[in-house]
Amino acid sequence: MENEIIQKWPDNLVLVRHGQSIYNEERELINRGVLKTYTKNIKDVRGQSIYNEERELINRGVLKTYTKNIKDVRNADIPLSKKGREQAAKTAEFLKNHYKNFDIIFASPFERALETAKIIAKKFPKSRFIIEERIREKEFGIADGLTADELKTLFPYEYERKQKEKKYYYRPIGGEAFTDVNLRIWSFLNTLVREYPKTNILIVSHSAVMMSFRKLLEKFDEETLLEIDKKDMIKNCAMISYRFDSNLKPKPKLNLEFYNKIAW
Repeated sequence: MENEIIQKWPDNLVLVRHGQSIYNEERELINRGVLKTYTKNIKDVRGQSIYNEERELINRGVLKTYTKNIKDVRNADIPLSKKGREQAAKTAEFLKNHYKNFDIIFASPFERALETAKIIAKKFPKSRFIIEERIREKEFGIADGLTADELKTLFPYEYERKQKEKKYYYRPIGGEAFTDVNLRIWSFLNTLVREYPKTNILIVSHSAVMMSFRKLLEKFDEETLLEIDKKDMIKNCAMISYRFDSNLKPKPKLNLEFYNKIAW
């Protein structure tokens, strides 16, 4: 038919950030004098990312740097803690109550995202499970695991370059800028359009990657993306949902249903 709409997008596209670390729990015990030091190595933990939690402590001034346990583990291997597992389980329950099924679950190969995806996938046993490298974490290169103060001390020129280029275009040595992440997410979106129209898709990934999806799907400019990222930064296990709307003008597309929703 002349006016028939040919749908190229999935019916539903849901993105979930990985869960969050045991170190906050132990920090409270240390502050109360119950413990004198952290008791668990990062390899003993499975749930809320230790990196995320220590980043919060650094931002609050409780820690000045990441602990040795974290520095000894590559970014791809940082696991979830008990709290992170609980976040993932509650998110899985929410998704099961709101979506009948997902045809495919795509997961970043990074441990914290992969474990989150596997917890969610238990609620959707019929879903196809695919590990997808293009939705992996943004690569931080020489700045990986460094606080701003450490970057300034160890690599002053790199720190100055970061201040000049700003967050969106700054590409650390050996790492990626937001624009680099956009390229691989654009490639992934083309795969969705080509191979998975009229499906229900779940993606478990990372905050920078999820912001890249928003930038490309909603055609954000640099200023809009950074403003949203600053004012409403994506939480651990937060969800973003898009639904295909055939009535949108000038042409049908995926429409944002909600952003940064949490179930824990």
